Amino acid sequence: MESPKDAEVRRLADQLERSFHGGAWHGPATREALAEIDTATAGRRTDGARNTIVGLVRHITFWLDAACLRIDGGCEVNPAADWPQEGRLSNEAWSRALAELEQAHARLHTLLLDLDDDRLDDSVPGSDPTVRGLLLGILQHNAYHTGQIVQIAREPAK
Repeated sequence: MESPKDAEVRRLADQLERSFHGGAWHGPATREALAEIDTATAGRRTDGARNTIVGLVRHITFWLDAACLRIDGGCEVNPAADWPQEGRLSNEAWSRALAELEQAHARLHTLLLDLDDDRLDDSVPGSDPTVRGLLLGILQHNAYHTGQIVQIAREPAK
């Protein structure tokens, strides 16, 4: 039986999992949105988009990793690692970007499940002062950028 002490952590972990792998209320989860995207689509520029899909994947990955770092007590993230320069995208680089995204999600999900509800009010560096706020922000961030990915995938190439 689930401890009431861990109920909020478990709810947040469930929402993180749904928003990433499936079952999200808002529409396709991140991995669902990426499931049918090939290398050419992931690396192309469209008229309506500032970023490529692979750029968004790397950006989401960066912030999942930053959340882990901040929850573990680290405060500095390297802003140069966010939005890395893009060249021509290879099949290998696209596969690696997807694997890194999956690994970053798994790290945060595991870290979250190891927390007690009491930790949710701990302060963390960044835009929101608590672990809870950081996690809710990650959910919002992932949903926003997943929506961008869906839109870019539907647009014709320039």
